[in-house]
Amino acid sequence: MPDIRLDTLGASAAARAIREGRLSAEALLDACMARITRFNPALNALVTVDTAGARDAAKAADRQLAAGGPVPPLLGVPVSIKDVFATRGLRTTASFRPLADYVPDADATLVARLRAAGAVIVGKSNLPELAGAPLCWSPLFGPTHNPWNPALTPGGSSGGAAVAVAAGFSLLEAGSDLAGSIRIPAAYCGVAGFKATENRIPRTGHIPHLPEHLGGARSVRHMLSLGVLARSVADLRLGYGLIAGPDGVDTEVPPLATSPVPPIPAGKSLRLALWDDLGLPLCERTRAGLAGMAGRLEAAGHRVERGAPPGLDPEQLRELFGLIGGAEIGLGLPRWQRAFFLGARHLLPPSERLVKAIARGLRFDMRAYNRALNARDEAIGLLEAFLSGFDALLCPVATTVAYPGRPMGPFARPPTLTVAGRRLPYLEATIGLTTPFSVSGNPVAALPTGVEDGLPVGVQVVGRRWQEDDLLAVAAHIEPAVGGFVAPPLSC
Repeated sequence: MPDIRLDTLGASAAARAIREGRLSAEALLDACMARITRFNPALNALVTVDTAGARDAAKAADRQLAAGGPVPPLLGVPVSIKDVFATRGLRTTASFRPLADYVPDADATLVARLRAAGAVIVGKSNLPELAGAPLCWSPLFGPTHNPWNPALTPGGSSGGAAVAVAAGFSLLEAGSDLAGSIRIPAAYCGVAGFKATENRIPRTGHIPHLPEHLGGARSVRHMLSLGVLARSVADLRLGYGLIAGPDGVDTEVPPLATSPVPPIPAGKSLRLALWDDLGLPLCERTRAGLAGMAGRLEAAGHRVERGAPPGLDPEQLRELFGLIGGAEIGLGLPRWQRAFFLGARHLLPPSERLVKAIARGLRFDMRAYNRALNARDEAIGLLEAFLSGFDALLCPVATTVAYPGRPMGPFARPPTLTVAGRRLPYLEATIGLTTPFSVSGNPVAALPTGVEDGLPVGVQVVGRRWQEDDLLAVAAHIEPAVGGFVAPPLSC
């Protein structure tokens, strides 16, 4: 086997090496499988490993390359799939007990597109039940551990995905993001993540909604976005370009093709906004990571202007997330569970504003729901107007770096986290900085800014709606100054 440095190799570089004959797909798969065998028992990132299927796909990729002809862009590259996406012939559970043995007979659109691009699917990654928490503790498979410190959570819900990429089990991962489920794990594990504009990538085959045999019906119509996790912006661009666009099934995806833009010329100065005060404290590591990033960007010749978009109240955005998300997610909950949450909201202290907003959404008050959607439209307009004057908006991903995770059942009282000496309700501390851009539906790249006192820190790079290619070009341009992937200690 050639010396394959999986602590540094990315999807784009691997695809190029295979295409140029410097690396075989089977040798690359051997290297990834060796990492999985060595580290996955402790990290628990992949909950289903398709050894035989991946081997067959890698051999087929090598045969296809030897035969000549067009080479698909991901030919022979190992990828993993978040276990909320249906995979034909491969167990798909969404960490939901009634789906423990579910084997779909068709791929999710996103999965089918990755296969068509030549990807070798090595397995399915862990997540909390029905992707419903910002940590990664599955009732079926247990917790996934952060590769920087196994006592800490990798974040969620795409926690297994971020760990798989960070540890070299795969070089690209498909994820989904309603409240930060791509962005938070990317930041906690030191990888890059990207959520596209809401409705840019088809959700066909994503759970929830539940499969037909469980009577599932689609209820979440707003704020859910799909995307990818990888080790670099180049890999994000590669993955995103392969999975975006209508599929003729998800009727909410507009017939807009992706339009890759040329790289921004080296040395070009960008105008960047830094919004680091969204009404919540930041831990010392996060503040240090943002300050160091801003300094490096300015040293590279970029303009970094600190300030908030006029008229945008982050607390109101979090409230809107709760009202809209509560109403739509609640439609998919059993009636008894909705009744429990509605009753429990009266027991919550005033500080639990986000949870109480979600509970209010569960009441299904159509007037309140419509008012929230109208307020969302206004917020989108304000943010888009602000972004028209900048190349991108920079924001912290979370109030804190990775923290100790523990299981959270449907009846468990959410914990609090202490951030900069202030006790924060759990949801505010974890998703309070990502939900504003879930409400707005903007595309966001989460990039690592470096390692502070042993743990990675991330930044959100926010672009204008439907302008993913422009945003990714900006992210690629600033990536050298922002930071970059650093292999975690448990994967070296």
